[in-house]
Amino acid sequence: MRLSKLSLWGLLLLSSVGGYASVPRTQPNWYAPKGYFTSLAAKLSASKRSGRAVSIVQIGDSHIQAGHTTAPLRQKLQSTYGNAGRGWVGWYRLLGSNAPDNYKVTSAGLLWQRQTLLKDEGSLPMGVGGYVVGSSKVGAFSISVSSALSPFNKMHVLRTASSYPLTSFPVSQLHKGKFSVGAYVVDTLSWSSSHTEVSLRPDRRDGDEAVYAGCVLFSGQGGALVHDIGINGTAYKHYAREDYIEQLALLEPELLIISLGTNDSYSHAFSMSEFQQNLNQMIEYVQAALPRTKILLTTPPPSYFRRAVVSYTRKGKKKRSHRSVKMSYSFNDNARRLSAEIMRYAEAHAIAAFDLFSAMGGESGMSRWISEGLIASDRVHYSVSGYERQGRLLADALLMALK
Repeated sequence: MRLSKLSLWGLLLLSSVGGYASVPRTQPNWYAPKGYFTSLAAKLSASKRSGRAVSIVQIGDSHIQAGHTTAPLRQKLQSTYGNAGRGWVGWYRLLGSNAPDNYKVTSAGLLWQRQTLLKDEGSLPMGVGGYVVGSSKVGAFSISVSSALSPFNKMHVLRTASSYPLTSFPVSQLHKGKFSVGAYVVDTLSWSSSHTEVSLRPDRRDGDEAVYAGCVLFSGQGGALVHDIGINGTAYKHYAREDYIEQLALLEPELLIISLGTNDSYSHAFSMSEFQQNLNQMIEYVQAALPRTKILLTTPPPSYFRRAVVSYTRKGKKKRSHRSVKMSYSFNDNARRLSAEIMRYAEAHAIAAFDLFSAMGGESGMSRWISEGLIASDRVHYSVSGYERQGRLLADALLMALK
């Protein structure tokens, strides 16, 4: 944010940290060193005119995998700076898992071996989406990718260097990628006109296996390219691995938003020291692999512990015993403690952070979210509308910081 903007709020400069001047939080639930987003704002402002896609990646857990949280961020950034495309398309359905509803990926002819960050047997190299699908016994197969709301004229496909490149129908130009980082290469498929659905098939003249990490869709225009990557059940310890973080370079992120913490905190045996170690390890890997990428941490939303309370009553003339089960909820205070630690860590290490936990009202604000039907019955996950509201809170804070 520019000094003139800060002056309007009468803000005073504090000490210098990590090359940036630290300032008081310009928004109650937001922290960023002064000048932290200046270069990103300039690139976004010039992107539509230059035709360049500016890549922004949000990674997380089940709160991110379904795509509802990231959708408002994509919409607001693209309406402001230009629409560079749908971005990352996770092949979650090939894993037998849920996926965002604004694209669809299906496959025929092959039974896929599947690994994720949560259950990684190590036989396949981990991909940028936090998963990998593959097979060493390959017959004929096809993969259909459709994106009805976001037409595309270019696609990046991530495969291992020894895997079959994928050709398409409608026919595209195929530019095979070269080995650059990690285990994957990026092939580029391009069309002379835009499409909303294509079918991919292996080019069996090259390669000897089928191991893929997903794809990226481009509109052919400049602007924001917002990727949402999430794996259900993950925590910082799952992402804090060097072989995963180095894959993110394939997406060339200008901004990496890390939205984790629910699964870290969701235990009565929560260890703050263990969390601090995992958080610090992940940030160190990111800064080593992506030295020019800006980092934005977000705190987890409020959640509740849940347990079943079983009671028995005797009814009727024969006094038969009737069993009833009611759910009992207690607030997860670990999420509050973890959120405070993320904000402290961000300020100490001169990176940006958004306190979603506090922006939602913390424990005192949850009665409103519950009464409005914005949180699911498990009191951990949220409704579609709840996730969209969370996404708007983050998007509004980031857009204000980019002004």
